[in-house]
Amino acid sequence: MKVTNEQQLDPTIIVKLFASSREIIGKDNMEVKLSDKMTVRDLRKMILATQPLLLSKIQFVIAVNHKVADDAATLNQMDEVAVLPAVSGG
Repeated sequence: MKVTNEQQLDPTIIVKLFASSREIIGKDNMEVKLSDKMTVRDLRKMILATQPLLLSKIQFVIAVNHKVADDAATLNQMDEVAVLPAVSGG
């Protein structure tokens, strides 16, 4: 993926939505402005601020580059980010 000059000035990430998160939000993905040193925790807060229905409907995890990420993990423009419903089992 080539990063253009415009993307360098105003970096964003595409957050892919799966399963019930996609159904609730009504989109396959959402574009989020990436701030300097943004963490998964920051992204979660931003998603909940713009999509408060998620909080009342499901619990979710955020995966970065195909692995469930810790809230303290820092995000980069080239990361592949996804919102997944939390899964429990026994």
